[in-house]
Amino acid sequence: MKNKFLIIIILLSVSSISRLLSASPVAGVSGISGNTERASAIAIVLEQHILAIMKQNNLSPIPPEIINRELNKFNCTEEKCVLDFAENADIDIIISGTVVDKKNQIIIKLQSFGINIPFNKRVINKYEVKLPMDVNIAAREFSLISEEHAARFISKTLSIFQLPVTISKAGEFYSLDYDLNVSGKFPVYSSGNNHQIKETGKAEIVDKKLTEIQGEIIPGKSFILLPFSDKSSAIDLYYTTRKRELVFLKKSFYDTLFLVAVTPFASATMPVSAPLLGYFANDDWTGLGLWMVNAPPYLYMEARGFISSPDRLKEKNRDISRDDKAMHYFAWYMLAAGGMPLYIDAYTGQYLHQASYFTGNNDLLGNSATAALLSLTSNGTGHFYRGDRFWGYFYFHLNNMLLYMTMREFSAPEYYNEVSGTYSKGNRNTEKGIAYCSVFAISKTIEIIHAAMSKEDLTSGEVNDEYIIPSPLFTLDDKGDPVYGISLTYKF
Repeated sequence: MKNKFLIIIILLSVSSISRLLSASPVAGVSGISGNTERASAIAIVLEQHILAIMKQNNLSPIPPEIINRELNKFNCTEEKCVLDFAENADIDIIISGTVVDKKNQIIIKLQSFGINIPFNKRVINKYEVKLPMDVNIAAREFSLISEEHAARFISKTLSIFQLPVTISKAGEFYSLDYDLNVSGKFPVYSSGNNHQIKETGKAEIVDKKLTEIQGEIIPGKSFILLPFSDKSSAIDLYYTTRKRELVFLKKSFYDTLFLVAVTPFASATMPVSAPLLGYFANDDWTGLGLWMVNAPPYLYMEARGFISSPDRLKEKNRDISRDDKAMHYFAWYMLAAGGMPLYIDAYTGQYLHQASYFTGNNDLLGNSATAALLSLTSNGTGHFYRGDRFWGYFYFHLNNMLLYMTMREFSAPEYYNEVSGTYSKGNRNTEKGIAYCSVFAISKTIEIIHAAMSKEDLTSGEVNDEYIIPSPLFTLDDKGDPVYGISLTYKF
């Protein structure tokens, strides 16, 4: 027991020193376990990355060997015991987790608890990711994947976490207990019985000093809740940018020109190469199913446009309608460029999946200029290039319909005169044609800008951090009478 008190004193000393230096949360990892040798190795690497990311972002991590040694010494393994220990040691955030190896997939589960007000030893963030082991990865990739999810977990935790900072008074002036490098207006709270907090005023921080204080302020009992959303955004931006730099090679405009140059060949071979060499060969059954639903109508239009071309109809002395001409023009578009979106979709998914696991550096992906130019040449290609099937199919269908209607209204029908054996042209519907063309131009511009500004989703595995936490509720009403109930927390 004497040793237990000693370790708590050591932890309190470490956390107190860190608080004096800056207002940074004191965090600790109570343990991340693994069910196999591979899972245990990932757990160790994951823990190291969590601690490194916290330290790099001016948080104050407690060395995990100290926490784990003492928890194991006193057989403190249950959640309640760990949380009580963290409260006694003045730790603000405690983290735990598991890594489960199921051979064909690895499941990482992490959770963070807020010890002090306003969380009071409740869950801040739960994070779960399933990593299918369908890509050959080595130790380097395992480390990078662990770092990626450690960063996402810390970022989400800090986006929710708030640190209580007590207000003190020296003479006529109010001050904060910690050296805060923040500015802005903050609500002022006070804590009563049962950890119930209420807002009692407002205060503004300018150059680390409290100004314009409004409401009731009780020195030593009033506090502000310091958010860490700025650090959360900084972590997310840094690791997202860093991953793109690691998996995408240096961009070149020649790569863009190459993809545009091969568009006619890729588009022409799409009906065979996309389903067989793309979706089927890569086991992309979702992509194949979508292709089977969405591609046939356009393949029919392309075939009909060539089979019932105006020249063939003239050989049979038949009238040529606007639809006959528009279908023929659209068939040439589908052959030369219109099939490129589905060709790109058939291969990009696999390349981006490999990139998400930090393998297979690709010099053709991740280029905004390429996304914009591909969107210009064919409808929806830029979003398929980004790996976004929803917007890809949206623009594919919308702009293909607008393009066809524009061609149709600008096409002049031709009628066969059996007496003279000649053809006479009808009138174009110019006004409707201009209207459809204008809408198409606007839609196309939006598509190009949207594709250029979009980013690929390079997250490795399937992240599932939605959850509902039921918990008992006990509080006091305005008259001081107890109120019992159940609270539900939905995280999304």
